[in-house]
Amino acid sequence: MLAAERKSRIIDFLESNGKAEVNELADMLCVVPETIRRDLRELELQGLLVRTHGGAVMGEKKELEYPVFVREMQNYTTKLALCKKAAQYVEENDTIYIDNSSTLINIMRYIEKDMNVTLLTNSIGILQLSASIDNNVTVICSGGAFNKKNMSLSGSLANHMCMEFIPDKAFVSCHGLSVEYGLTDGSMNEAAFKRNMMRVSQKTYCVVDHSKFEKTGPVKLAGLDTCDVLICDRIPDPHYLDLLCEANKGMDIICCDYKK
Repeated sequence: MLAAERKSRIIDFLESNGKAEVNELADMLCVVPETIRRDLRELELQGLLVRTHGGAVMGEKKELEYPVFVREMQNYTTKLALCKKAAQYVEENDTIYIDNSSTLINIMRYIEKDMNVTLLTNSIGILQLSASIDNNVTVICSGGAFNKKNMSLSGSLANHMCMEFIPDKAFVSCHGLSVEYGLTDGSMNEAAFKRNMMRVSQKTYCVVDHSKFEKTGPVKLAGLDTCDVLICDRIPDPHYLDLLCEANKGMDIICCDYKK
């Protein structure tokens, strides 16, 4: 198990239970207690929990949205499965846009190695990842103001990207997806940039895990009708599926068949 996945499961456990003992986490994750103690030390330095004698308790949530490096660890395995499924729709010579979400940061790992692709993004995390992957993907990053919490670029300089390119496909995630409010996000500036890139792209793929359904963020991103393909980890229940299909009759809904 990767360290990121292990930390993700520790966070999930603490969010569900409020506290945890080192030994129960070690048993749950099939590692030695010292590995858990090291993970807890690192997570405490990041402000995500408070260590106690023999364990840890959940830290206070001070912000509406976690920083991106924390969100990358949440539902880590599910997000990898979503990226793998989304990458199947990338084709030779495509120009694609990938947003700065934690959900999509790993999509580049699953693009076929010999495929020629141009990738547009405002994500610093994707830039960093591209340096460690041997493939034929050409990465073009927007300029703009740096948001260190989200490791992203946005603003008037970034918006020039949508004037220079017409992506074949836009891959985006969001804070929440609902029948009533459509796609919502957490940052006004970043939502504006993402909205512009969706507008100029020929096809939009919205990639979300099931926890985003009927969740609403503070910023309106786009209507549900802007989504051509919805990729999720679980097919919604029949009633909600009917509501989604009624809200956007032309939307394809694809499940990555992930089983936790």
